Amino acid sequence: MTPITNGSIMSKLQTVRVRATVGATVIVAIALLVAGGVLVNVLRRSQVDIVDGNLRLRAVDIEGLIDGGAALSSVTVQSEESGLVQLVDTSGTVVAASANLLGEAPLVAGPAPSSSTMRIEQLDNAKFRVATFETDGNQTLRIIVGSDIGDIDRTVDVVIGALAIGLPLLLLLIAVLVWVIVGRALLPVDRMRREVDEIGGGDLHRRVRGPETNDEIARLATTMNDMLDRLERANTIQARFVSDASHELRTPIAVIRHELEMALREDDDRLLREAALDVLDEDLRMQRLVDDLLFLARRESTAARPSPRRELVDLDDVVLAEAQRVDTTKRVDTSGMSAGQVRADPDQLGRIVRNLLDNALRHAATTVAVTVESTDSRVWLHVDDDGPGVPENDRQLIFERFGRSDDARSRDEGGAGLGLAIVSELVNDHGASIVVDTSPTLGGARFSVGFADARR
Repeated sequence: MTPITNGSIMSKLQTVRVRATVGATVIVAIALLVAGGVLVNVLRRSQVDIVDGNLRLRAVDIEGLIDGGAALSSVTVQSEESGLVQLVDTSGTVVAASANLLGEAPLVAGPAPSSSTMRIEQLDNAKFRVATFETDGNQTLRIIVGSDIGDIDRTVDVVIGALAIGLPLLLLLIAVLVWVIVGRALLPVDRMRREVDEIGGGDLHRRVRGPETNDEIARLATTMNDMLDRLERANTIQARFVSDASHELRTPIAVIRHELEMALREDDDRLLREAALDVLDEDLRMQRLVDDLLFLARRESTAARPSPRRELVDLDDVVLAEAQRVDTTKRVDTSGMSAGQVRADPDQLGRIVRNLLDNALRHAATTVAVTVESTDSRVWLHVDDDGPGVPENDRQLIFERFGRSDDARSRDEGGAGLGLAIVSELVNDHGASIVVDTSPTLGGARFSVGFADARR
């Protein structure tokens, strides 16, 4: 994974700002170009429609004059400048024309059209909109009328020129506004980045100040603070775990060294044997501690964390097998056992029973009782002892890593404080529950684990 430096984060922020500005500007530019094109086209079309309407009215007027018996030469204006008129008979001869078309051939040649037509003609470097109509009165004539549309082109050119100047200025204004707005919106992000960058391993108690809004940036600040909460909790747990593990490992090592030093001072085989037995006990204690630490370390790794198998297991068989393995002078009573089937990982189920037995034997005075019973849809495993019990205030503490009740802190009684933590995690993996109470039969502690009954 490539580390994110200050420069790269700032570069990312700048890229977001640039992309937002460019994207908004391009979108607005496209919209303005389309709108400008539509505006120019509508303007030209509306002006041409006005000219076409005037040409139709003029043709109607001329046709009315002709039908009224007026001379053909009188129906045209002799001083036409922006307009033109031609009257053409059925043989294609111009019988009358405005002054600017005198002596000119018909503007529209060929056979007479079946209906009125509109076209654009170029005459003497000027554009004219020309309309052709057929009279249906006393005389059959082709009426050709036209109007100069140079003003329309000039008007459209003025609008296009205004758009060519105004649109870039408007786009520039929009780009500046977007740049400023996006920059102001990203200011809290950059401030949060600087604050997070200043938070080191010893400053995990610090939090990021988010904007007093309910937008995405405020939610980002909340998410970052939640992440810092998790990191702080994980760091605290890890620091405590390392400290407790170091302390627990240091104790058997110190005992082994002390026993060996004492035995070596005396040339006595009996002392050497006693020292060897003590060292063996401490070695077994340290082995169990290391096994528990490795087990928990593997669970912390997502890739290596084992997922419990789900097999049909006879809980009473597992309990009896684990009870037979224990090496103790104390009494382990399994007379209260009954059949019970659960779906669980056999290995992990055995570890749960084994750790509960070890814990009970460590604190029991003389007797440990193990029972399995089925009630409703649950199968319960009860482990009772006749020890001092667990105070109510400590019944949650004992399931934490290296957590032990104050009554169990002595070197002889207390274990490493990992066995019940492992039990709690494995019980949760199986969707079961664990409860600590006072034993109704032996008076000490009762640890009860409830599994779902596989037969129901």
